[in-house]
Amino acid sequence: MDKKKIKLSIIKIAAITLIGLALTLISCLAIITIIGEFAMKEKTPYLYGSYIPYREFLIIGVCILVFFLILLFNMRIKRKWLSALVNIIVIIALCNPITFVLSIIEIPTCVNYYTIESEADFNQCADDMGIDFSNFPKYNEFDAQDVQFVGKVSSQDFFFYQSITAIVKYESLELCEADYKAYIDSHQFLTEPVIHRDGYYLIAASEFHYEGIFFKVVTEGEEDDFPKKIYMIGIDRDNTTLYYLYLDDHDLDYIADSDAKDLEGEMGKQIANQFNLGK
Repeated sequence: MDKKKIKLSIIKIAAITLIGLALTLISCLAIITIIGEFAMKEKTPYLYGSYIPYREFLIIGVCILVFFLILLFNMRIKRKWLSALVNIIVIIALCNPITFVLSIIEIPTCVNYYTIESEADFNQCADDMGIDFSNFPKYNEFDAQDVQFVGKVSSQDFFFYQSITAIVKYESLELCEADYKAYIDSHQFLTEPVIHRDGYYLIAASEFHYEGIFFKVVTEGEEDDFPKKIYMIGIDRDNTTLYYLYLDDHDLDYIADSDAKDLEGEMGKQIANQFNLGK
């Protein structure tokens, strides 16, 4: 074998090795995610009880398939330049920083909707989230037949958010309005948006409508935590229902840009994306 062929063989082996290492790293991220999520499932089954790592298994399978196809391609293709070109393209695609940043952000993701069906689970959830009972109703404050505690949780390696909603259905609008007024009278609420010194909105609207529900944002010394922690109350008069909402989002830095036009709409997006309203 001449020196040129030896050199090409070494380059090919190095390229396949780099591709294998990149695919292995992505697969390891998926495996770490599976281990972490099953650990959370064991610790807090009411949050992660339905977790099945479909995405992670798919990613691992794709990595194995890509590596097999690369090996097969390099063995079958006789044109050295074509083989080298394909290897270079795959290496660039797998080894550039953007790919790894996306893999870190996208792979370890679990979104789960849950329903709390016991006071013990509710108390555990409250402890995990650090819920202040002065702003959120307790599990035993309502008739179990009339209230539903539901939530949504999304976890990643670096980011995490969890929300919980108490949905209280009343037989009459009079009873619904009475509890709503009692909560309004005993809490303080925002009267205007909360704007960061750089101009973007931490809270885009102090009160707003979303799918027939009128929401108000609670403030009792919570301004320093906006928008990472938000308490809200909503009333749906047509369906005689109250909604008590709590959000804890470690990664939410602001709700709307400084040039946002539809501020109520921006708040509605947060409700749609981060809360389970039982609908």
